Amino acid sequence: MERAIVIEKIRRSSPAFPADFKPSDKNQMEVITSLLTHNPKERPSSSELMKSGKLPLPLESETIRRAITSIADSNSPYLEKVLSAIFERQIEQAKDYTWDMAPSNAPVLPDPNDADLMRQYLVKDTLISIFRRHGAVEAPTSHLHPRSSHYGPEVFQVLDRDGTVLQLPYDLVMGHARSLARSKNSPVVQRSFSFGSIFRNRSGGGKPNVIGEVDFDIVSTDALDLALKEAEVIKVLDEITMTFPVTTSTTMCFHLGHSDLLNVVFDFCGIPSGARRAAAEILTHLNTQHTWQKVRSELRAPDVGIPATAVDELQRFDFRGKNNAGM
Repeated sequence: MERAIVIEKIRRSSPAFPADFKPSDKNQMEVITSLLTHNPKERPSSSELMKSGKLPLPLESETIRRAITSIADSNSPYLEKVLSAIFERQIEQAKDYTWDMAPSNAPVLPDPNDADLMRQYLVKDTLISIFRRHGAVEAPTSHLHPRSSHYGPEVFQVLDRDGTVLQLPYDLVMGHARSLARSKNSPVVQRSFSFGSIFRNRSGGGKPNVIGEVDFDIVSTDALDLALKEAEVIKVLDEITMTFPVTTSTTMCFHLGHSDLLNVVFDFCGIPSGARRAAAEILTHLNTQHTWQKVRSELRAPDVGIPATAVDELQRFDFRGKNNAGM
């Protein structure tokens, strides 16, 4: 009789479920209620239920999810086996063949000829002479280090056999900074320079974008002479500009990436403190990869959340084009 009463209540236009029926997931109640609708046309079909996302995960998907959770644990006994299986995979011939190919929408740069290589040598030799006039010596930098949270998604990442996520140089600054951090109790090179390649991840996979870079550093351990050393760095840039004919006859614009200057700009524009790191990362793409319109949309995105008025004020500090301000 109790069973008959329960079924009778469920068959009502507004189903009444037993008091002891307490599903752990609200989706269960919604699915059952929709299937008990008196009008058959209003009941969801099996395909609609599959697409609704309200059904529990199939056994296979649940198994995979648990396996991923287990592998993500660095102490998992399965991690080493999974990594070994990954590194033992055979490289697909198609991926090997297309690795060096540029994307279809990217310009194809010809390989450097003898004249190009000679020009690169002369430019490098000239830069070295300028750096040495300021007492700098060439210092090696690390080309591979663990993934740093200081960089965004454009970092080219690799995985070693121990499961450590590494990154190729995004710039030549990080390698030098890590070297300085390790030499706490030993003397450091006050003035140094280095040449190298930096890498950018390429959407769609394949070989990363490689860019040549030169880094000139002056290490300061005393805040009293910091301004003097910063002025010397600007003097080095001025000497480089005046040395090469192509830069002497061209209007040049120096971009100062000083954190104090950036914070002053952010204070003036009213950029929230929690969004400043993301804003600084987005602004680095201005006029190199994105236009201001694209940068503006990224600054206004929900995950960054910079107010429109603050973005308007920030745009006033874009001095990359022609301007009459004596900056």
